[in-house]
Amino acid sequence: MTQRQDAQRNRELLLAAGEQVFREHGLHVPLQLIAERAGVGRGTLYRHFPDRDHLALAMIERRVDLIEQRLAAAPDPARSVEEIFFWIADTLSAIPGLHPYLASTEAGRTALERLNQQLRDLLSGPVEAARARGLLRPEVTLDDFVCSWAMIEGGMLAIPPQDRSRMVARAKVLLGAALFVPSARSR
Repeated sequence: MTQRQDAQRNRELLLAAGEQVFREHGLHVPLQLIAERAGVGRGTLYRHFPDRDHLALAMIERRVDLIEQRLAAAPDPARSVEEIFFWIADTLSAIPGLHPYLASTEAGRTALERLNQQLRDLLSGPVEAARARGLLRPEVTLDDFVCSWAMIEGGMLAIPPQDRSRMVARAKVLLGAALFVPSARSR
């Protein structure tokens, strides 16, 4: 394995460990726990992510990259809108407060605005196509998706961890019914 491949592998291990540790313990755990979970030293962690903000931002960037990959691989992007909606809902609810945490700094707000625009650019075509094909309610726009995700993430902040999966499932049913045409729903 080359040094570059090793560095990329370590970065991916750290991102996956960050997702797990933040999900289990919240955002304010010692970063050393993430390094330990990834099986790397603190120096490796801080080489990749100088602080919690950089790690949190990289986690969100990775999520947007995964959405882009899913859309690129989808044989019918309009049909994949529902799957992506629910995947994003699950992802946001797994670590409630990640976006508000980043939005608490100027650099974080700027980065989130950039990523929000990137997400909108990725989803605008598929959402339009889904609406044109009758998969979405006629009045639904991309803003409704963004608002729904914010509602899910914000709503989970007050829910005890042991109740989150049940509450997220309920929120997905309610919001899915508001966005998607019932006869066209695959869930």
